[in-house]
Amino acid sequence: IPGLIEGASEGTGLGYEFLRHVERSKVLIHVLDAAGSEGRDPYKDFHIINNELEIYSPALAAKKQIVAANKIDLIAESNILQELRRKIEAEGYQFFPICTLTGEGINPLLDAVWKILQETPAVEFAPTETTIIYESPKNEFIIEQDQGVFSIKGKRVEKLIAMTDFDNPVSLRRFERAWKFMGLDKLLKKEGIQEGDTVNLYGVEFSFSDKKGCSDIPGESEGKSC
Repeated sequence: IPGLIEGASEGTGLGYEFLRHVERSKVLIHVLDAAGSEGRDPYKDFHIINNELEIYSPALAAKKQIVAANKIDLIAESNILQELRRKIEAEGYQFFPICTLTGEGINPLLDAVWKILQETPAVEFAPTETTIIYESPKNEFIIEQDQGVFSIKGKRVEKLIAMTDFDNPVSLRRFERAWKFMGLDKLLKKEGIQEGDTVNLYGVEFSFSDKKGCSDIPGESEGKSC
């Protein structure tokens, strides 16, 4: 859940929605940036997120959890990874160094998850009188245009952006499927968007291209298709 951040238990970002989603999980895989590639301390981040789980729901924090230490390909000194392992395992968690880029360490992680899933009972929820599968409110999306820039706003769009890692090809494909499912291309065309016009989704901008069926995201993700 990439949108789960500090302050989520108080509703920061889309905190409540993400935490309710996590509640349905039997087992949590806590993915850490073990290399601290953004200048952050992975051990500190580990406790920040677990603290958010505890504040929101002690039952959620008590779920079985496996730690996946990602981006090990970026760690130059082995003692850094070993020290992180020592700290995490000292708290009673299983620790698996992985690299999602190369696939290193993924199979041992999945084997451990599978074993725990077999030993963990299903999550039970109190029955409710009505379950809303999907509700399409009027004016679900708001499109604003200013000098060739088309801004799309709406809760579903905001949630989609928060949950998308634009540097991850798998996440980008999910984004494209959601984009097409929500019919945003058709809405933009209805508002008069032209080839090359800029689309802004809560700060994420890319050039509209009707020919490719998708568009290029500028900036850090330049050259990648959404």
